[in-house]
Amino acid sequence: MRILPALFVTAALVVVNTTAIAQAPPGSLWYNGDFNGVNGLANERDNVVSQAAVYDDFNVNAPLGWDVTAVFSDNMMLPGGGPYVTGADWEIRTGVSEGNAGALIASGTTNSPIVTSTGRGGFGLEEYMVEVTGLNVFLSALPSGQHYWLNVTPVLSYGRSFNSTTSGTNCVGTPCGNDQNAFFNSTFFGAYFTSTANEGQPYDYSNGVIGTVVPEPATVALVTCGMGALLIELRRRHAA
Repeated sequence: MRILPALFVTAALVVVNTTAIAQAPPGSLWYNGDFNGVNGLANERDNVVSQAAVYDDFNVNAPLGWDVTAVFSDNMMLPGGGPYVTGADWEIRTGVSEGNAGALIASGTTNSPIVTSTGRGGFGLEEYMVEVTGLNVFLSALPSGQHYWLNVTPVLSYGRSFNSTTSGTNCVGTPCGNDQNAFFNSTFFGAYFTSTANEGQPYDYSNGVIGTVVPEPATVALVTCGMGALLIELRRRHAA
């Protein structure tokens, strides 16, 4: 049996759950959008596929950068497959191009990802958000035309995982699931940071970043002054 990197189903076989609640987790700084029912690309480390990772790009649009506390990807898996997710690998890179891994900015592996059903699904599979929390990663704003790329790979004890495609519905930040600038890296499938278009998958993928925007000095000063004025008013009332 040939193992394929993508779902490669025909339209006649597609059964998509359209009753799901729109999903952009609280604190999302970038979310590429909800599953569009088109396809999915291998994004997994399991007993079938030793390694396959989908990277999609995002921009830090705050002048002083972001403090990243979590990252996630939405993946199609076997129904009820959430408990089979035993871990997750993640990476943030910049400067990725065809055949070029770029620079690794941050990475890690966890044995305790948060796995949540999105309520969406298709192809006889269910979609799960696999989230890596507890991060403390600072990302600065990059010069115009440069991007970061994110991958979050589920580690499974059973079954397979496919990163969901998206067209940007309910997206947060930029790009909004609309630039087809994703890359695929897999020792199993013999692909080294190649455009997903070369895998027959010229799409965007449902991934996201959670955190906080680093405030500008003027904002900090306003908050400080406001708190100071409030304390003075409370002391004045207490003295009266």
